[in-house]
Amino acid sequence: MPVPRSDNDAFAIASKLWQIGQVAQAEAILCELAVRLPRREDVAWLLAEVLRNQGRLDAAARTVLAFCQARGFDHEASLRGAKFAQQCQRQQIADELCKSAIARDNVSPELWAVAGNVARELGDFERSRSCYLTALDAGVDLNTTFVLGALAHTMRYTDPGHPDLARFAGHFRNGAFSARARAATGFGLAKAYDDIADFKSSAKVLREANALVRSVQPWNPTAWRQFVASRKQARVAGLRGEGFAGFVPVFVVGLPRTGTTLTATRLAGHIGGRDRGELRTLQFIAQRLIEGNHLVDVAAIGEAAQLYYMHSRQDDAPALHYIDQDPLNFRYLDIVAAMFPQARIIHCRRDSGDTALSLWRQDFAHPDCGFAYDFASIADYMAAHDELMSHWQQVLALPILTVQYEKFVADPQRVLAELQKYIGASAEVGRFDSMVIPINTSSVWQARQPIYMSSVGRARAYTPFVPELAQFVP
Repeated sequence: MPVPRSDNDAFAIASKLWQIGQVAQAEAILCELAVRLPRREDVAWLLAEVLRNQGRLDAAARTVLAFCQARGFDHEASLRGAKFAQQCQRQQIADELCKSAIARDNVSPELWAVAGNVARELGDFERSRSCYLTALDAGVDLNTTFVLGALAHTMRYTDPGHPDLARFAGHFRNGAFSARARAATGFGLAKAYDDIADFKSSAKVLREANALVRSVQPWNPTAWRQFVASRKQARVAGLRGEGFAGFVPVFVVGLPRTGTTLTATRLAGHIGGRDRGELRTLQFIAQRLIEGNHLVDVAAIGEAAQLYYMHSRQDDAPALHYIDQDPLNFRYLDIVAAMFPQARIIHCRRDSGDTALSLWRQDFAHPDCGFAYDFASIADYMAAHDELMSHWQQVLALPILTVQYEKFVADPQRVLAELQKYIGASAEVGRFDSMVIPINTSSVWQARQPIYMSSVGRARAYTPFVPELAQFVP
């Protein structure tokens, strides 16, 4: 390795080392540069990326925090840093960064919106609401930052005359805004109508909001069916579990809106496990293995397992059980079985009518949920999900335990005890504290509430106004 003659040379060498996979050497140079040049942007961000790609998300987020602090929490650094820490699932660090920037008045409407998102993911709905309202008053761009839809999920409405409803309706009906932005607000308006039990108005708005999303975000059912068929035909080389003693990943899967977030967050608190949220790492791994035709390559599966382990384990306090609650991981359970035969799968199910309604009522951030805006697509997706899960249960040795949502909310302690036994967790039960675990899934509001039964049979309230729900009744 050449001897650097300047800091610019050193950075260029570190970048080259990073590109060719010599990560430790690159990190060592970057750490030295960051100490000497704490305000240098390219050094801080490359170091943060190097750390994040190793699954060291605490260190990555703290690197960005230190850089923002050195820059006096200026607006651009703080906005980018808060988003980065949020993506690292280090909402506490993102929150600290937002508060520091706000205290110095280095804040834009967009940063107020990000601060609101972070506070909401931490369960501080009152502060989140205050941040959103400040962002709105400051003129945040509603075409790119869907603040109104998020605002609706900071409280439960009881008064039909609440000013939020008029504000939501005004934006939803305003054709000057983009279809996607109006749709996001429409889902928020429908949620507010649902809160006050005006199901007719909620259904009317939902029908329009879903149509707006479909107009800009089409779903391809043929491609989905072809994908499921290809997954059933795939063959994957297994590892027999070498090298991962003491690591028991738990995958909570199923259709979205079937209680995956509720199950994962409550289980993590119950056993003192690590809830990694919707990790997305398995999807990243699976897509590259499939696209590269590496499913039968034992070495590639081994590298994939090591990558997943790093991003699941991360760099916080160790635990035995790590919970990945991305529901769409059901698509790749054969790859899970190949990488981690010691893994445990929890399959969440819910009444099909309630599931269909809940999907149709939710505005999803991820395009993989593009099926949720049309009942025909929902029905097709559900059928293919059931088909693929049945296939996995027949061909995989991987343990799969089904959890019925209705049974969970009726008797959560009994179900949690069953889950604890199933995954082999310690009998020493922890106490659930919803504020400890950041939640950034579509259930960010619901999962913070006390467990309730009112969502059971919810479809019956909407069936008079949404006759399509009748097809989901057994």
